[in-house]
Amino acid sequence: MRRLAADHPWQLVLGLSVWAVWFVVVYGGLSVACAVAPPAPERGSLTAVNAGLGLLTLATTLLLAWAAWACARAARRPPDSPDAVRRRFIARTAAVLHAVAAVSTVFVGLPLLALSPCV
Repeated sequence: MRRLAADHPWQLVLGLSVWAVWFVVVYGGLSVACAVAPPAPERGSLTAVNAGLGLLTLATTLLLAWAAWACARAARRPPDSPDAVRRRFIARTAAVLHAVAAVSTVFVGLPLLALSPCV
């Protein structure tokens, strides 16, 4: 399978799409977990539900941070073709969008981990 280049136009929508899928999975999974097997409220935030959400949040944040780093690195490459300006613009913009998605994941994920899941 061929990997998606850091300066490919799909990178412009990929980061926020990953964030949106993460958001739906986290809140959908939280709702299902609370409906099927809610943890005891006295356990607070130390539950298997929060541990799973934490791992998913960490993995998604690391993936998005890596993508931002890869795109930023591609934006710094010296020009090697006539369309280098366009490719560098895409890579630079994609790096910012991936970073915004990573920060958004942390911003939304931290309260999920600090609060009791099903109260």
